[in-house]
Amino acid sequence: MASRIATEKKENGLLIKIKAYQDHDKQKFFTIYLITWTLCGIAISSQLFVEVEEQLKSMILVFFAFWVYFEYLLVKAYRWRIGGEEQFFIDEENLQYGRTYSNRGFLKPYRKDLVNQVRLIDDEKSTFVKVFSDSYWVIGGERLAFTANGKVVPFGLRLSDKEAKKLKELINRELD
Repeated sequence: MASRIATEKKENGLLIKIKAYQDHDKQKFFTIYLITWTLCGIAISSQLFVEVEEQLKSMILVFFAFWVYFEYLLVKAYRWRIGGEEQFFIDEENLQYGRTYSNRGFLKPYRKDLVNQVRLIDDEKSTFVKVFSDSYWVIGGERLAFTANGKVVPFGLRLSDKEAKKLKELINRELD
């Protein structure tokens, strides 16, 4: 497997890009699941436009609210798997971090002098959170974090042990 971490020296700093984890077999099933979820939601929600009892209409509206929320999460995760990247830009004074979709997104700046060293956070999460964030249809699985201005900023989605160690050392070296 090729490394998902790429670095690029710019004239005013270092750009680090981490591609989203993608498993082609799981992606096929995820695509089928997303299409099925979408079609079922549309089919059930279409009953809002048919003459039915008010109580049934209320139940369909509640279902529709939940369906829209989970549809949003699924589409967001699908887009992340296809073209998502975590990006860092480290210059003399700032560390900027953000998640981008197909090179669209914003990097939030943090002053380097207020950023603590990057650390592994595997042991800081509960078992339920670990299991849930390792699911393929969720954007999660952060392995690393830094603290800036008293706020923990997790990153390094679904990195292998080797990749997490490499990224941790690279960022910490740039922060010094």
